[in-house]
Amino acid sequence: MSVSHYRSLLAATERREAVAEALASMRAEGLEPSPEGLEMIEAIAEGRMSTDEARKRTLGRYRK
Repeated sequence: MSVSHYRSLLAATERREAVAEALASMRAEGLEPSPEGLEMIEAIAEGRMSTDEARKRTLGRYRK
């Protein structure tokens, strides 16, 4: 396995763990993300969206 492939797998694992922790924290507080929020969280976990992109999208929805 190449170093770059290893780093890619490591980054993917870290993203999934961070998302799982965030969801667990929300649910411990009795909250559940909206369907749109859950889609963004899944996109972050899969590496299809950065947290900065998700933040901009979320803020854009409420800054009208």
